[in-house]
Amino acid sequence: MLHFNKRLNKRPVLAAGFTAVLLFGAVACGSNNDDAKPSDNNDSVPSAEGKLTVCSDIPYKPMEFEGPGPRGLKYTGFDIDLLDAMAQTMGDKLAVIDVDFDGILGNLSTGTCDVVGSSLTINAERKTQVDFTKAYFDADQSLLVKTDSGIKSLGDLAGKTIGVQSKTTGETYANKNTPAGATIKSFDDTDGLFGALESGDIKGILQDLPVNAGRVADDPSVQVAETFKTDEQYGFAVEKGSDLRAKLDTALEAVHSDGTYDKLYNKYFPKAG
Repeated sequence: MLHFNKRLNKRPVLAAGFTAVLLFGAVACGSNNDDAKPSDNNDSVPSAEGKLTVCSDIPYKPMEFEGPGPRGLKYTGFDIDLLDAMAQTMGDKLAVIDVDFDGILGNLSTGTCDVVGSSLTINAERKTQVDFTKAYFDADQSLLVKTDSGIKSLGDLAGKTIGVQSKTTGETYANKNTPAGATIKSFDDTDGLFGALESGDIKGILQDLPVNAGRVADDPSVQVAETFKTDEQYGFAVEKGSDLRAKLDTALEAVHSDGTYDKLYNKYFPKAG
């Protein structure tokens, strides 16, 4: 059985076993800085000394969502809590700015934030724009459907409408693997996706497994019908050439070594062990 391997030199993988538990027991960009939406958290100001400012598209539960979060933050989730723990090892206080995912990388070059932490898949195209830390999480794609839909696989959605989040790797996967006659409908955020599935506007959601899995944990009316091995890895992004990448890598290693990573993993993915 596949499992999360949580050592730093291995990739923590959302497991087939985790998916099975969820199924039978019930789980990421363009450039327009005007999309930045500073939160009402007083800590959420860009790039101040002693402060590590992160841009993140919220909500994307369980990776990032409204809190309360650690050390008085308005936001929480696996990504946010992990970055906060890393900031502590660096002697910094974390600040979080909620921005739209479409254009999120552009916030680095403008100085709006120091790091992008938003379940961001490392890929060749993004590497031309930014530098990534070491990978901290594996996330394959998955199909979320209503439990009473009778849909068992992506192929069952032939002629139907599939929902995706705009500018994500889930959208890319859906466009490359569209069943005959199916329509791909893009949404700005996961709230829109889940609402459309509930209303019947779409018949399935194709997106990162951790997020679909998180929905299953909260809502027994949905299930993960199928997973797709894509070998995707999440990384934190910084401005190209920034010295911050090395500091974040050192901090990531520290939170692995002291057991903090494992504690956060067990908190947000308790059924995946």
